[in-house]
Amino acid sequence: MEDAVQEEWLAHIAPSEAILGVEAAAKEHRQAGHRLDKTVAASNAAGASWADIGRAAGISRQAAHERWADK
Repeated sequence: MEDAVQEEWLAHIAPSEAILGVEAAAKEHRQAGHRLDKTVAASNAAGASWADIGRAAGISRQAAHERWADK
């Protein structure tokens, strides 16, 4: 009986546990995005080209310029 209750409880909380994982991953994603924005700004200020920045970020020169030129 105790095992059945524990299994039911675990099934009940599984969605909440999964959401905690989503929240943690989203937070890490935001933090990584902020770090990327900062390092791109520093690279640009140091004279790196948009082509080099794009290549390092895995995107085109034009995409890099459009994403970060006004930041």
